[in-house]
Amino acid sequence: MLFNVGISEDSLQSVISSCAVLQSISLHNMSFGRLCISSPTLRSIAFYPPRDEGVVAAFRELVIDDAPCLERLLPIYPDDGPVTIRVIRAPKLEVLGFLSQGIPRLHLGTTLFQRMIVVTMTTKMRALKILVLECAPNLDFVVDFLNEGRNTNIAGKYDQLDPIECLELHLKEVVLKNYCGGHRLYIDFAKFFLLNAKVLRKMEIGARYSYKSNCNIDDWTCYLRRQLQAENRASRDARVEVKVNKFTRHVRTHDLSVDDPFD
Repeated sequence: MLFNVGISEDSLQSVISSCAVLQSISLHNMSFGRLCISSPTLRSIAFYPPRDEGVVAAFRELVIDDAPCLERLLPIYPDDGPVTIRVIRAPKLEVLGFLSQGIPRLHLGTTLFQRMIVVTMTTKMRALKILVLECAPNLDFVVDFLNEGRNTNIAGKYDQLDPIECLELHLKEVVLKNYCGGHRLYIDFAKFFLLNAKVLRKMEIGARYSYKSNCNIDDWTCYLRRQLQAENRASRDARVEVKVNKFTRHVRTHDLSVDDPFD
């Protein structure tokens, strides 16, 4: 981990590329005009940009030039920089997040997102297993992302005649944080995936619950399950787990033995 270290971009790039056994690196409170990373061994990279607004603007671009072993790319505070994230070659990338509309430009191969809106979708991330999106419960935004930018409008109802590959074949787990169970937008957001993801195995809801409310936790959990119409789920193997917790940015960036660093 490098924290608040004064080092030039060229020197840091040289150190990373020259370390023959380096597998994981975290950059804390460091800002660069352009940082280009090439490493034959690096498996995880996380960055925590400076939180001071005047400094963040200096971190203009992060480039993953050639990282054949890279499995995790973790921008922990996406709204604070860098302005552009460009992944040129990372064929084994499995974990990506947090992503938010605070990232002005994201290049994944030849695919381009501008504030997480798909501009061009020509590279498919077939190795990607875990995607963390930080957003309000905007269903059209998330489904458009999963549907390769085909401008799917599901505000009404999912069209089974125009299926979304991710929902039909790939999406196995959905985890929702800071879920507000009494708000219709949150209910509709969760229910959409539960009723339409054909191979879903688990939906975990990290919900906000007030112990000062009139109902107890068990009653409140039953209420959420009824609202989601869990009995009508598209995948009969899917289970719904409701937990009371709060969203945190704690990420196990260096523990490569765990499959999900956000868990």
